[in-house]
Amino acid sequence: MTQIDVFTVTYNHASTLAATLEGVAAQSHPVARVVIVDNASTDGSAEVGEGFRHRLPLEVVRNERNLGFSAAANAAMRLSSSPWVLSLNPDCRLDPTYLERLVDAASSHGAGSATGLLLRAHGAALTAGTEVDSAGMVVHASGRHLDRGSAEGLTERLARPAWVFGASGAAALLRRDALTDVAYPGGEVFDEGFFAYREDADLAWRLQRRGWGCLYWPAARAFHSRGLKPEVRRRGTPEINLHSVRNRFLLRWANADWRWRLACFPWWLLRDVVVATACLTVERSSLPSLEGAWRMREEYRARGRWNRARARHRWRTVGWFLPGGRERRVPT
Repeated sequence: MTQIDVFTVTYNHASTLAATLEGVAAQSHPVARVVIVDNASTDGSAEVGEGFRHRLPLEVVRNERNLGFSAAANAAMRLSSSPWVLSLNPDCRLDPTYLERLVDAASSHGAGSATGLLLRAHGAALTAGTEVDSAGMVVHASGRHLDRGSAEGLTERLARPAWVFGASGAAALLRRDALTDVAYPGGEVFDEGFFAYREDADLAWRLQRRGWGCLYWPAARAFHSRGLKPEVRRRGTPEINLHSVRNRFLLRWANADWRWRLACFPWWLLRDVVVATACLTVERSSLPSLEGAWRMREEYRARGRWNRARARHRWRTVGWFLPGGRERRVPT
């Protein structure tokens, strides 16, 4: 049986973590190891995790300060070794067959990463709703990355398997060999400069450039509460918005080549103007994010050169990036 490890990064998620771990414990495909990295929670999240030691092959790591998602996730992956690893948010509950269905499909189709159908969840028990949370990730020509079908009902199109740009980090199945292939020197899989937010899109872009496809398999289902919903992004905390705005620039510097910039012009430029204008007017708390991005520009342009030098796919048509654009279906 294929071995799978699961990791979860927590930061004050005690209210939903038990339901998340219940879902892992109920999997029809047993997991080899579960790693929880707690980023200095003050609500007892680590203690909730410790309570599952008798039911799961579990290790809990307690950080003395919040290191952000990326650094914590990398630390978790260094403590695991299975050929597949699941990145699981502490507010996401897996259907009992999620891992079984997804790893079988990803293995048979040679995917580098995979995601099932994520539906919105409600309450501490993460009760399943009917709205779609994510049916895989797509990217606009403006550089925005979006969850397919987010906040919509399940349509015939979203009920079909497909090759997508990437997987939401809420319940992303990742092939270990693919992660090793795209990691920065030193084994940095998730870019730690991002701290949190958009790091899953950055990893997806690197995987695509190296030829590792992402499979969307809707027969595998999970239920995600999602603290920051795309349709209400402006209601995020100033700290969240700071990371989100800064990281949109880091994401592009690290991944977009001149062909992408040329083909997607002027959409990305117009989006930059909109974001900068918002920071100067209605969202002034995000203004430091522009300064932060500018300060880090040379480092991320260097990362971009490193990524471009290793790319196997130097260009994809604009249709690949546009929601509703050219979509590669998967034989079932």
